[in-house]
Amino acid sequence: MRYFLIALQFLTRIPVRIKDKIEPRDYGYSMAWFPAVGLILGLLLALVFKLAICWFNPAIAVLLTITAYMFLTGALHVDGLSDTCDGLYGGKGDKVKILEIMKDSRIGTIGALALVLDMAFRFALLYSLPVSRIPASLILMAVLGRWGQVWFCLNAPSARQESRGGYFSNSLTVGLFGFSSMIMLIICLFLLKPISLALLLLFLLLSIRIAKGYFRRKIGGITGDAIGAVNEGTEILVLLWMNTAGI
Repeated sequence: MRYFLIALQFLTRIPVRIKDKIEPRDYGYSMAWFPAVGLILGLLLALVFKLAICWFNPAIAVLLTITAYMFLTGALHVDGLSDTCDGLYGGKGDKVKILEIMKDSRIGTIGALALVLDMAFRFALLYSLPVSRIPASLILMAVLGRWGQVWFCLNAPSARQESRGGYFSNSLTVGLFGFSSMIMLIICLFLLKPISLALLLLFLLLSIRIAKGYFRRKIGGITGDAIGAVNEGTEILVLLWMNTAGI
């Protein structure tokens, strides 16, 4: 339960009290519960949408749901996406410069553009879905996005000696990934047919594996910002899948 609370505290703005000191290795252990936290977020988002659609048209309901998502997560992963895009573009292939830019809290033009595109894709993909399928899509998006983070961190070196990304990857084991995947499968099998889920997972496994290799080539491993960027990309891919093949 302690590791679940650590995951909940890190991934959301839901008030959580943890009495004992959190050690670096605890972050990796907490990743086993990331999909469970995704389920909580997804259910809250589905509730927001259900309530909003009672009073507003689908466009406004979707916009309010996305706003609630940013509030619930503190825009944690969106911030990682913008920093990552700024670093990869501005660093021009120089590992040290890329990491330096990614660490800078200021946002650049490319980072701002990434944020706009991320929100635009979310809105368009959710709004394009039949209203009846949006709640399930929100849950799948949140669960698989957090499971994607676990897969991204598994056996991935840290690009920095002391970084939050390293805390997650250094103590993450195959067993913890397996436990995380079991939770994810139990949740997702309630929402997708087995064949559709299997194809979606294969698609995500390959996409995130490519991303892992890309970051290893560019900066020598992963960072906290890169984990956030992968979460955003995974969620967009899930919504895209739900618009095309998800049943």
